[in-house]
Amino acid sequence: MTAVRKVQGSPVTYAQGETTLTISNAVQGRTLKDTIDIGETEQVVEIADWLIKVTDLVSLTPASGDIITRAIDGTTYTWTVEARDLGETPWDWSDTSRTTYRIRSRKDGDSAYEVSEPTGFDLQGVELRAS
Repeated sequence: MTAVRKVQGSPVTYAQGETTLTISNAVQGRTLKDTIDIGETEQVVEIADWLIKVTDLVSLTPASGDIITRAIDGTTYTWTVEARDLGETPWDWSDTSRTTYRIRSRKDGDSAYEVSEPTGFDLQGVELRAS
């Protein structure tokens, strides 16, 4: 994990309540698109796992509602920590030594759904085609 953090780690801010921590090498892991029900409509959101060392969170334990922010090419993106499915926790251990959290989150805001090369169908059933 040390090599992965060194190569793929990036600085993020982790906020829980009034406590805000700067983490120098969080790894954004598996990133997927998911459809969530927001009442009478559905919204496609980006969900991501974050690999963060236990020692980087000092005495915090990840909890639903915590906020992770990351700047990419001058744009700041925000993820909210949450369990994805009923019965699932917002975090798990990433390793058997319990030195790294795997934190589940969803990207918030207008940028939550980004398509670089559209394929498949949108929510209305219209085929998406790359130009």
